Amino acid sequence: MKTIDAVWEKRNLGVETVEFIVDYNDDESVLAEILNAEKQYNVVKLPVNKSELMALLQDNGYRFVECMLSIQHDLSEAKIAATKRLRMFNLDYSLMDEPDIDDLFQEMKKGMFSTDRIYNDPRFPKEAAAERYKNWINDEREKGAAIYKLLFRCSAVGFFIIKKLDGGISNPFLVGLYDGYQDKGFGLSLAKNILCECLKQGARKVIGSVSSNNPAIIRLDEMLGYEIRDIEYVFVKHRTG
Repeated sequence: MKTIDAVWEKRNLGVETVEFIVDYNDDESVLAEILNAEKQYNVVKLPVNKSELMALLQDNGYRFVECMLSIQHDLSEAKIAATKRLRMFNLDYSLMDEPDIDDLFQEMKKGMFSTDRIYNDPRFPKEAAAERYKNWINDEREKGAAIYKLLFRCSAVGFFIIKKLDGGISNPFLVGLYDGYQDKGFGLSLAKNILCECLKQGARKVIGSVSSNNPAIIRLDEMLGYEIRDIEYVFVKHRTG
């Protein structure tokens, strides 16, 4: 098991946070360390086939909040060709400038990430989710991540952010549509443009993650040829006093 002192969450959420990443080979003996955690916000991520630990966590006050699906696209010619047969809006995209990024941060305050586990946690204020994403974006910008705006009739209607990893791997780690455009059928075009940009950058593979709380995105990703590679069950517990 890997134990992570998530010090960045103190800035984001105002609470001390620890994350426990349980490995496939771990058994119930890791429960002692998890239950002895003294942080205010405790997060446990379990692989599949850990039903015993799942039950024990819930018996000890942990609450299941989501599954996180790790997804992958191999950018094969056959899969890319198949996307051309899908009916979708023909939307453009371009790199953001500073005013665009300011607009993005304002849009995030409107509840863009309503499926997020922080947004849906009654122990945190709704605005904490937006602030957390804002800080994450700024951290990744300093490391070289590129932020793009999705355009419809010359107006920004959404965004995506891509960071490059080693080995020709691209990770579009955050995407979204702006208020008023989330039910317009733009999601498929947004997801396809991400693949197009990764190809332009010379990627050989795209990886990402999506929450089970966001089934619409899962369906779009499957339509475009993504495959689910792994699943984590996420449990949380707030400690008071």
